[in-house]
Amino acid sequence: MLRKYKTRLIGLFILSDMLAIFLSYFYSYGFRFYVYIIPINPEKGIPPLKSYIYVFPAFLIVHLFIFFLQGFYKTRLRRTKLDDFFTIMLNAIFTMIFFQAAQNYLYSYSQGAAPLFHFDFKISHWFLGVYFIVVIFMISFLRNQIYFYMKRRYARGLSLQNVLIIGAGKMGKAVGLKLAKYKDLGFTVKGFLDDGVKEGQKIDIGQEVKVLGGLDKLEPLLEGGDINDVYVALNLTNYPKIIDILKVMNKYTVNVRFIPDLFQLMTLNSRIEDLDGLPVISIDEPPARGIMIFVKRIMDIVVSFIALVLLLPLFLIVSLLIKITSRGSVYYHQDRTGLDGKKFVMHKFRTMVSDAEKSTGPVMSKPDDPRITKLGRILRKLSIDELPQLFNVLMGKMSLVGPRPERPVFVKDFKEKIPKYMLRHKVKSGVTGWAQIHGLRQDTPIEKRIEYDFYYIENWSLLLDIKILWKTLRKGFIDKTI
Repeated sequence: MLRKYKTRLIGLFILSDMLAIFLSYFYSYGFRFYVYIIPINPEKGIPPLKSYIYVFPAFLIVHLFIFFLQGFYKTRLRRTKLDDFFTIMLNAIFTMIFFQAAQNYLYSYSQGAAPLFHFDFKISHWFLGVYFIVVIFMISFLRNQIYFYMKRRYARGLSLQNVLIIGAGKMGKAVGLKLAKYKDLGFTVKGFLDDGVKEGQKIDIGQEVKVLGGLDKLEPLLEGGDINDVYVALNLTNYPKIIDILKVMNKYTVNVRFIPDLFQLMTLNSRIEDLDGLPVISIDEPPARGIMIFVKRIMDIVVSFIALVLLLPLFLIVSLLIKITSRGSVYYHQDRTGLDGKKFVMHKFRTMVSDAEKSTGPVMSKPDDPRITKLGRILRKLSIDELPQLFNVLMGKMSLVGPRPERPVFVKDFKEKIPKYMLRHKVKSGVTGWAQIHGLRQDTPIEKRIEYDFYYIENWSLLLDIKILWKTLRKGFIDKTI
């Protein structure tokens, strides 16, 4: 049932986006060429509408394809209007860039010697400017109308799906929290049933929902006809009761959903795979898979290359200052553990005295560490010592955004003491990350940083990476602990 409602909602979004793109495209044509706010070149005149009609299908396909890559047609939990707006704006930017590049290439090619085709059409820059603004607000407006319409229907009690959850333990509460976030799909949790919990006790799932009693109350509740879906979320010790539950529910037309007791095993994402007809549950799957890994890698290459070119003067100045102020090499090369638990060499500007660990062995540095040089303290304060890691990003050993890599000697210790610690190595390590922009640095307990790392891995998206990079540029470079 949930899948059916999600599919219906996604279908509405796709149709509204197509309508928004259509209206924005032809409104922009009319505004540009027939509302004479923007002067028209007399030599070129007004281009024929049919030329723009021929190009429109390509516009539509590119928009929808980029939305698909952005994960815009997945009903994500707690997606804010601001998230939607930024996603739409990025989509419009990428579409503009694609068409500018494509038309310039096709036009240049057709002007060469013996081209296979002739291409002399160029989309007006003013048209693209108007379209860019209009399409962002038109898509946002129509999407908001869909949400508004659905909320009005559910407020009137139309198309609501009343859900009963059997099991008020950790698993049942997790199911309730998930369903409570699908308000726009009309799901309402009516209550819980559990033999081990006192009747009337309230369970917090973003709103307080009561325990309606034990399993003996199941049949009377179903008899009332108000329940559409039943989620069975019992732990292993209660599995013998499932047979009795199924016998009761077989008398009614409610939809039954069984939640397997894998809750303690699943830390990241999970999905069901097909092994020649045999269903297999894949657990701890990071969301970045397939083409999205490729997109993330392209962003890493482009941004790291541009940053290295722009920062070259700073690299030269810092290198000179390190040489002048202390004995030893400019760069510090250290083994770290990255993707799939494999070792790689991470590069940083040296901020400590030479051979700092000669007498102590591998130890974590502290903000007041006496081994840090005066210049090194400044470099760490401004996070300038981290900039050489852009070479690691360019070479593919790291990503711009991800969990911070640890040294193998510490990883060996952490994985024995901290459950599921190694799951953070299912993605590439990053120069910055979700923990860093929230002020969690090296002196923060590793358990706390891991919570933020897991959140990043579970909720990864290209938009989240861009947000983290933006916040890093705004305030993440300054380490207030130093």
